[in-house]
This record gives sequence, structure tokens and C-alpha cells, in this order.
Amino acid sequence: MPDTTGIIADLNDLLQLDHDAVEAYTVAIDRLRSERYRETLVQYRNDHKRHIEELSALVRARGGLPVELPHPTGALKLVVQALGSAGNDTTLLLAFKAVEGQARDKYRRFAGESRYPDDVREVIARGADDETRHYAWVEQTLRELGAGAGTVQHAAASAIEMVHKFIADPIERAERDLMRAVGSVVGTAKTRVDAAERVVADSMRAAKGAAKEATGQGEGDALRFVAALHALEESGDVEGIVSLFDESAEISNPNDLVPHRGAEGARHFWRAYRDSFEEIHSDFSRIVEREGTAMLEWTSTGRIHGHPVTYAGVSVVEMADGRVKRFRAYFDPSKLETQVRPET
Repeated sequence: MPDTTGIIADLNDLLQLDHDAVEAYTVAIDRLRSERYRETLVQYRNDHKRHIEELSALVRARGGLPVELPHPTGALKLVVQALGSAGNDTTLLLAFKAVEGQARDKYRRFAGESRYPDDVREVIARGADDETRHYAWVEQTLRELGAGAGTVQHAAASAIEMVHKFIADPIERAERDLMRAVGSVVGTAKTRVDAAERVVADSMRAAKGAAKEATGQGEGDALRFVAALHALEESGDVEGIVSLFDESAEISNPNDLVPHRGAEGARHFWRAYRDSFEEIHSDFSRIVEREGTAMLEWTSTGRIHGHPVTYAGVSVVEMADGRVKRFRAYFDPSKLETQVRPET
């Protein structure tokens, strides 16, 4: 039997995401100088408006109340977009990439769910295709503007994109979980307007707690490390991440018999990491930082010798005074080997 309450909560999560996007698109359209870019974003904004209509219909068909409001993180998305609009079209589109990156990734995650009924899967799959197309367009446009992958501008924007998703995703997940919990108690009928209003109010409180839990007390050090890693993955330049390591640091992963040491050891370690892949990107599902030690849960996707690869693990980063003293990555190397050399 389908989990109707859970499906409604998921649909409302995507619905709010599309409301976020419509607002961010409006900011971008108003400030872009290129008429061609504006016309494209108007078309893409219409895609989001279509998503809103389709998702709302699915919620109502299940007796639910569509949440016609942005996420609590909607203001964050607008701030990201507004920061970009302070410059030219290139800086605006670099900021816009951060907003579209979260939308693309969330739609992809939901499209991968097998528990949805056919009508829900079809709508979410179309939305995921739209978001992939939107993100591909902004990446291609940035390449045309000289700010594509491998440039310093693109690496910096990707770091902002990561931070944006890192903050927004746990807040929105807490809100979705709260909707499920409240829905199971009071029901999801449209007549429960008071309950829906309480959900929104409680979600705002839960969001604050989720952000604190996700980032921990020393969020700056962990986020700086992750941003430097993404810059390395994007540009191939190791110096940014090497600059975080102390001269007495120890760095290792399961492939190392003895740790690498100091800045030169970090340089060798991270150059070998990046050179192992034709392309690589790490997504962090959870970051917990306490008393100078950060635990980072991640999944990395990329290509090796033309083969797509995915592997997951945990990294432990010990820091003091803003410098990495010890880094250790834990993962199963055989997961990569079997993907590059599949069994015959």
C-alpha cells in the first residue's frame, strides 16, 4: 500500500523548490543584460510554473493541501542570486548555477525513488529532465563566456554551490520529515488549513535546528576544506587545498601503506587523487564537526579510463587554528576497481 502521507510530503517539498526557483528566476530575468539569456530564462521559468501546476494536482488528487510557499531557505536562494546580480551577466549566471544545482540534484534524487505510483514517477521524471537541461544550459553558457569548468571563477562558484546545497538540503529535509509526521497525525485533507499553517511554523523552527545539527559549532573549517576540495576537483589545481595543511600534517587513505606528511605530502596526495580521474565530483551527505574534528560522509562520481565510477566513504579531518593536522579517508578501493574492470 502506498505511503500517501510520505508521497504528499515529497511532492510538497518539490513544489516549494519550484516556488523558490520561480522567485530566483525572476531576480535573474530582471537583471540580465543579454536579451537572449533573458528569453531562455523566461522559458525555463515557465517549466517551473508547469511543475507547480502538475505537482499541485498530484497533491490534491491524494487529498492533500499543496504548500504554495517557498522553503524557509527560499531567502537564501534569493541572496545567492542577488549577490550574482551585483556584477555582469557572467557573475549573475555563476550565482544562478548554485540555485539550479540544488534543484537538479534534488529532482534527480526523487526521480530515483521506486516507491512512487506511475503518475508521480512520470511527473518527477519530466521535472528531472527539465532541471538537467537547465543546468546544462547554464554550464554551456558559462563556457561561452569564458567562465566554464577549469576556470577560477567556475571553481569559486562551485564552492558556493556546494555551501548552498549543504545548508539548504538538511533544512528542507527536516521540513519534509515534519510534514510527514504531522500529516500522519492530523491527516492531509485540504480542510486542515490550521494544521497546514502549524506545519509551516513548526518547519521554520525545525529548519533552524537542522542547520545547526548539519553544520556543527566549527562549521567554517569543515566548509573551507570541502570548498577547497571542490575547487581541486573542478580545476585540478592542488595549491588551494594544500594551503590548508600544517607542516606536521598526516594524510592517508586505504591505498597508503604509510601516511604522507606535511605540505609536500599533501601536495603529492591530492595531485595523485585528482590525476586518478578524468573527472570527479564529491557530494557530502552529512558533515559533523565537534572540537576540531570533522566527520564527512560523501559519495563521489566521476570517470576513469572512460568508465563511469561511483564510490562512497567517510573522511576524518582533524584541524587546529584553521590548519589540517590529520586527514584520513575511509572507503573500499575494490568498489572502484570492479567498476573500471568489470567481471566477465
